[in-house]
Parts: sequence; structure tokens; C-alpha cells
Amino acid sequence: MAAKKKKETEGFNPQDQIKSYLDAHKDEHFNFENEPHYIVSSGSLLLDTEMSGGIRPGILRASGVSEGGKTSCALSFARNFQNTVENSMVVYIKSEGRLSPEMIERSGINTSEDKWFVYKSNIFESVLQLMRELITNNPTDCRYFFIIDSMDAMVPKKDLDRSFEESDKVAGGSVLSSNFLKKMALGLSTKGHICFMISQVRSKVSVNQYEKTDPKLTNASGGNALLHYSDWILEFQPRFGGDLIPAKADKPEGHMCKITFRKTANERTGETVRYPVKYGRVGGKSIWVEYEVYGFMAQWEMLESKGAWIIVADSIIKELSEQGIEMEQKHQGKDNFVKYLEKNPDITKFLFNKFRDNLTIN
Repeated sequence: MAAKKKKETEGFNPQDQIKSYLDAHKDEHFNFENEPHYIVSSGSLLLDTEMSGGIRPGILRASGVSEGGKTSCALSFARNFQNTVENSMVVYIKSEGRLSPEMIERSGINTSEDKWFVYKSNIFESVLQLMRELITNNPTDCRYFFIIDSMDAMVPKKDLDRSFEESDKVAGGSVLSSNFLKKMALGLSTKGHICFMISQVRSKVSVNQYEKTDPKLTNASGGNALLHYSDWILEFQPRFGGDLIPAKADKPEGHMCKITFRKTANERTGETVRYPVKYGRVGGKSIWVEYEVYGFMAQWEMLESKGAWIIVADSIIKELSEQGIEMEQKHQGKDNFVKYLEKNPDITKFLFNKFRDNLTIN
């Protein structure tokens, strides 16, 4: 009997059985997908460093107070996505009325019809159907960067004709987020797309006095589903006088945008990063990269302070010269040095790329 069973299973390979099953159920899995791998920069050296270079295909959630920088950050990622990923398109789902021509101008995003599309709807089923259609029926193999602004504004279609009393105001957001992510999470990452989901925060009603957590933390709307399915959760913090540049100035030139990582893909959960934003800039130059470059040069001991003067290291002057870029070595004070970098974008770009290539983890 044992010999007969052995003969029947002779040459049998479990992998063949698995492949046969996959072939018969092609619409139920993503095993035949060739997962794309790419990294999209935030545009900030400091933020890229904390995020191991930027974001990959998957889901990122940004929550925080109003005017904390969530939409601007999303558009900055989206602009770099357009410039980094071939055959790509940004789909902005406008479920609130926040997107303005001024915001688009500041972001520097490419708004040509083959690179940018704004879908104006706050109906959950409609948004889900659009995204599913673009992801599953994709003959040109386009890579999509979805921005949902915001998850809180979306409602089920059945609630449109209901009275306020009939609509479920407590669990609605959580249910929508859970349903949305269950249907989209695996397909997004496997097929090489990014979804940047913006949500609001609300203060915690109560905090257990014995719980070892920060009582100042806020809860993002959307329930636990967003926590489980998101690869990254960024919480944008309020801005105070000390965050202005210069600090507490009556007429500041910019401010430090503060982000606390509530969930990360690189073990940075709980850390906070601050990156500088410059006022009055357009064309994707809002992030004050010259300010960041100065900070990194000081940290890497590429600068020497002598009284009121800043001296650039000989090695940097030589390295730039080898690239055909000339740089003055002596500068009077930090502010003048930052302004010098602003007037010399070739120097800034070279140093930015030098730091980014050395600090990020791929």
C-alpha cells in the first residue's frame, strides 16, 4: 500500500500545485505582479533623512491641525513623484475646498493633463471606484500618486439624502477608512502606487493617569484601520512663536514645520523632525533647502567660525571646483551665507545631493 502511494506521488511538486491554483484564480491575488521599487523625496533634507530617503509605494497618512502643512507636504511629495517616476500621474481627490491656485503655484507641480488630475467628489463609493479602476484597469502601466484631501470630508452615498440626525456621525469615518483600506491597501503597494491620505485630529477626551503616554497627543480621525494599514503616519504639530524664522519675529521670513512620526517603516516612531519653510516662494521652492544645507555643513564640520566670519573648508571648495562650480570661501555670518546659497542654486543643488546620497538608507 505504501509503495502504491509513493508511486502515485512520485514526481509531485507542491510548487506546481500552487502555480496551478494561482493560474486558476488570477483575479484574486497579485502574485504575478512585478512590484516596482522607487523612492520619492519630500524635498527636505531633514525629512528625507528621517524617512530613509523618502516614501515608497504604499499608504501614507498625514494628520494634524489646520494650516500645519499637510497639503503642502503632500504636493511637495507629488511634485517630486512626477519628476522621479516615469509614466506617472498625480490624482488629487478634492473632497474639501482647500486647494487653491496659489497653493498649486507654490508647489510647482506639473499641471499638464497627462500629469495632473483633480477629482472633485466627497462620495466614498465614487472615490473608491475611480481609484480601483485606475489601479486594476491600467493598460499603460501608469504609476499613480493619489492625494485624498481629506478622508474626513468623505461620506457614503446613502447618507447624502439622509437628515443630520439619521447620519452616523460617530463611527462613520472609522467605517469608511476601514472599508477603503481593506479594499485598496495591497493593490496600491503591489502595483507601485502611492496614496497620501490627509485627515484631521481631535483632542483626546481623557487620558488614563497610569498610562505611559503623552497626554498632549491627539487622535486622528479614521479609527484603528488607518493605523494598521498605513506604512507611515505623520502628525503635523501646531506652530508657535519659537518656530518662526527668526524666532518670535514680527515679520518672519519663514517657520519650522514640525512633524511627529506616529508610525514608520524604519523604526523612527515617536521622533519629531523640524524642517524650514520659506515664505513668498513659488515653483516648488517653499522648503528652505539653503537653510538646511547650512545646518548640514555645520554638522559635518565643513564650516569654520572665526569671529563673525564663516570659512568653508578647503576640501569643499576643491570638490566644487572639480565640478566646474566656483564658491567663495569666506562669508560674514549665517544669514549672509544662506543668502549666498540662495543666489547660487548650482552650489546648493550639489551640496543637497551630496548630503542626501550619504545620509539616506535605501
